[in-house]
This record gives sequence, C-alpha cells and structure tokens, in this order.
Amino acid sequence: MKIITLLCMLIVAPCAFAKMKVATLSPLLADLARQVGGDKVEVVDLMGPNGDPHTFRPSPSALQEANGAKIYLVNGKNLEPFLPNLKSIVGNKATILEVGRKIPSLTISSEGSLYACCPKHSHGALDPHWWQSIDNWRRATSIVADEFAELDPSNKDHYKANAKAYRSQLSSTKTWAKKQIAGIPRDQRHLATAHAAYGYFCKEFGFKSIPVQGLNKEQSATPQYVAEAVATIRSNKVKAIFPEKMANTKSIQSIAKESGAKVGDSLYADSHNSIIGMFQHNVNSIVKALR
Repeated sequence: MKIITLLCMLIVAPCAFAKMKVATLSPLLADLARQVGGDKVEVVDLMGPNGDPHTFRPSPSALQEANGAKIYLVNGKNLEPFLPNLKSIVGNKATILEVGRKIPSLTISSEGSLYACCPKHSHGALDPHWWQSIDNWRRATSIVADEFAELDPSNKDHYKANAKAYRSQLSSTKTWAKKQIAGIPRDQRHLATAHAAYGYFCKEFGFKSIPVQGLNKEQSATPQYVAEAVATIRSNKVKAIFPEKMANTKSIQSIAKESGAKVGDSLYADSHNSIIGMFQHNVNSIVKALR
C-alpha cells in the first residue's frame, strides 16, 4: 500500500508544482508577470533588454522557447507590429492579453504639449506608451492578476496578494516621484525629449511635453524641424533636452548646441527591465537637470 501511495504522489507531484508559463513582448511586462506571479510562473521575455517594441520581431528560437506558454502579455495600443503574426502563430493554444487595451488612452494633441518639430505627423495619433504612468501600471497589475487567477484558479489568492503588495510599492514610488519633482518650478516643467514617448508621464506629473522628432526612434528630425525645435526651446526657456536610451543623439546634440539648452541624462522609454527602476532613473535625471 505504501508503494502505491508513493507512486501516486510521484505522478501527481509534477502537476501540482508545475509553474504556469508566461511569455511577454517586453522586459517591463516580464517584470510585471514576475511581480504578480512570483514562484508560480515561469516567464519568457521574447524581446529581452535593449529591444525596441516599435520594430521588434522575435527570432524562431525565442518563439520556440515560449512554446507551451499559457498566456502572452503584450502592450497593445497598436504598438507591436509583430502582434498580428503572433496571434496567427499562437491561434487558440494560448491567451494573448493586450494589457493596454483596458487602460485609458492619450492621443498626441496640442493640449499639454508643445511641438518642436512634427505636429502634423503626430497630431491625433494614439500614444501607445501607456506604461509611462505609474497609475496605469497599477491598473495593469490588477489586469494581469485577474487574468492569471482565471487561467490558474488554484493560485488565485497568491496572485491577488502579490498584486496588492506590488500596487503598494508603485504607490510609494509615485509619492517619492512627486516629492522629487516638487522642487522643479512649475514654469520650468518642460520635458524636451527626442520622441513623443512621455505624454502619460507629463500628464501625471504636470509637465509640458516637447518632442523634437516623433513617436518612435525611426522618425528622424529634418533640418526644418531642427530649426523649429531650436525656436520653440528658446522661446520657452527650456533648460535641458533629454536623449533616449539606445537612440541616436545627433539631432539632440545639434538642437542643444543651437538653442543653448544643455543635454540631460538619457531617459528610458521602454527598454528598462523594471518599471520602478525606470521611474527612479528618469525622475532623478529630470530633477538633476531642471531643479
């Protein structure tokens, strides 16, 4: 009888302790999956560090590594060009959760923003960089926890508890960020960046956004746009322009030289491996240059 009982335990054990496999299209979503899932999930980040979600396409080997995933986390809001292909590949074998779908969207408009280069191109376009808001990331935490609980109900309480703890960490991060930013005079809260990737951040923390190129790293500034950027930065007495990590800084350097603004530390738009780490770096860099 003891032998039979032992054999039953050996057969059941792998199922009882199997982790839910989760695949993501960004390192930030991979971190979110780990924060919510804890030791109950195995996370495969298809993009990895230093990738650009605007252009990323996973390799066949990466897709093979994700094989068997129960859920794929993607940003949504028309950000990932690979998403239609992913849906075709995955079919009905797994859930594809567009985390940003249920999060309120911003469009690129003149409200709250100053355009240094390409208003005609950007005006009315959907801003897909929803994770640049801590409040949005708190919403995303709940969205992911609900989906994990539905797919893996036996660990529902685990996911909900992790989500609650993580949301608390995010709230503390926002409180810290607001205290740091409070030292920047309101008339100097102009966030001049290469691309229009920080609209949600600007809305949350009371900045005016001044993108000098476009919505993504592939859009370059023409000489006309550079001239407009210089004029806008001078007229608004912008103290600093911030490059973006992993992007060409040539245009930024030219605009800074001609306008008299200094070049701040590079900011993360989407390639960091932790949302809290990203906000800590970006806020410290902005405060350092503008306060």
